[in-house]
Amino acid sequence: MNGRRRVPGPMRVTLSGLVLTVTVALVAACGGGGEPAKPAASPAVPLVSTNDLPAAQPGEVHLFGINDLHGNLQPPDGSNGKIGSYDAGGAAYLAAHLAKLKAAYPDSAVVAAGDNVGASPLISALFHDDPTIEFLNSIGTAVSSVGNHEFDHGVSELRRLQQGGCASDGCTPGEPFTGAKFQYLAANVTDGNGALPPATKPWTMLQVGGHKIGVIGVVTPDTANIVMPDGIRGYHFGDEADAINKYVPEVKAAGAETVIALLHDGGAQNTHGKPVDYNGCADISPDVSALANKTDSAVSVMFTAHSHQAYNCTIAGKVVTQAESFGRLITDVTLRFHDGKVDAKAVNRVVTRDIAPASATTTLVDFFAAQSKPRAERVIGSSTGPLPSAPDRDGDSPLGDLIADSMLDAMRPAQTVAAFMNPGGVRADLPGGAITYAQAYTVQPFGNQVVSLALTGQQILNLLEQQWDNVSKPAVLSVAGITYAYTATGEKGHKVIADSVRIGDQPLNPTVSYRVSTNNFLASGGDGFTVFKQGGGTQVGPIDLDALESYLQSRGSVQPPTARIEKR
Repeated sequence: MNGRRRVPGPMRVTLSGLVLTVTVALVAACGGGGEPAKPAASPAVPLVSTNDLPAAQPGEVHLFGINDLHGNLQPPDGSNGKIGSYDAGGAAYLAAHLAKLKAAYPDSAVVAAGDNVGASPLISALFHDDPTIEFLNSIGTAVSSVGNHEFDHGVSELRRLQQGGCASDGCTPGEPFTGAKFQYLAANVTDGNGALPPATKPWTMLQVGGHKIGVIGVVTPDTANIVMPDGIRGYHFGDEADAINKYVPEVKAAGAETVIALLHDGGAQNTHGKPVDYNGCADISPDVSALANKTDSAVSVMFTAHSHQAYNCTIAGKVVTQAESFGRLITDVTLRFHDGKVDAKAVNRVVTRDIAPASATTTLVDFFAAQSKPRAERVIGSSTGPLPSAPDRDGDSPLGDLIADSMLDAMRPAQTVAAFMNPGGVRADLPGGAITYAQAYTVQPFGNQVVSLALTGQQILNLLEQQWDNVSKPAVLSVAGITYAYTATGEKGHKVIADSVRIGDQPLNPTVSYRVSTNNFLASGGDGFTVFKQGGGTQVGPIDLDALESYLQSRGSVQPPTARIEKR
């Protein structure tokens, strides 16, 4: 057992009142962030769950799809734990609903469309997301595409998640971690020699109910911009449809009767103010339609992901679905094989909490909750008022600015005078009052390193301009030690009002060298802020969460920061 604790079978450990969740914000990434969330389904939308399941028909096979679980083993709270008015999600309830579906449809398989891990609550992230992989193994997951978050800690960590073994800083408590029993797919991720990341494959074949189903997995090409550059160095994230189409002939030659795609990319419905139906397809994002139209007609089903939305569409003869996020929905796809043909249809089913949770999953979750509890409940500071992560009308994020303050403070011994924090790295709000380690971890779950480097005043101006020239989407940085004004209607490259920029209350001098602080994600050019890569004299500081904890402990009760950015 290598000195590791076995998860006890009959023991139940209750975690009183500790529910650790993650709020996905702007761009899903390592140090990046989540996707913009649209309103959840309205209470007016009827409940579709696992009650009154229709009887299986001859030649029928079911695929149960999930996406963007993000390590949410405990039931997520707030709006992240609802579908419309219905409480939804939680690994034990997800397992229970899957058990009902499998009982009704024994010729079936569970598939996932990526971001199973990453930006996870402490109960999973504290243990390198091993608990989430163990959960996915326990529900019989057959295959998963990679998501961008599977690359948060680089291709070497993805290989460990697939193959097992201890992380570099030690082993997870419980049974030895043996890796994912399901296969990760990454058809559009290749190095300079055309090789996929170690331990991944482009496709696999499922044999369900006597039928062969080819499965191809791809991930958003934007992954190259929103995860740590060093972790994916040398890898190219190609066009998704091109990669799927490349492998379709190979999959069919291997005997596949139909082909499905697990695609970690997606869009959203636009209901124009009307209630959102999680089984609807109202004015779906053009990119989703374009992708479906470009993909080979041999593909009958596309399980999409990444945008944390729900929809159920038929586009270009293909079923195109997404199951929201955090285990709140299951996409139930029916494939009916007849006369040499395959018919496909889908329904999104809510993972309600009105049924008995799966006992084995409850034991697993309670074990890791108990392991994380002492560290999670430790109070590390306090604030005099709420610290929201969302930006105000000018672009200031109070919590982002506080984190920038902590980064500036951590690197003051290196004569640092300003700091920059990416908005997508701020994953949740902090309430007023006591701040626990669990809350701070939910805000900053990536374990990025604080660094300092030298930039000229002109380079700082160029950096600020990159906020509106971002490769993914506009992203206003949180700042410390610096103030400035901008006009959103200004011409490209001239949005920042140059003579408004102040560092330490002094006008910015374009020719002077300034030491600035940031995290190693941004310093490596993450989120498209390539100006950071022009800096010199890099010095490495503490982990970002440790810097925040030290800052909070040294300041007593902190006040929400005053605005530093002005929109004119």
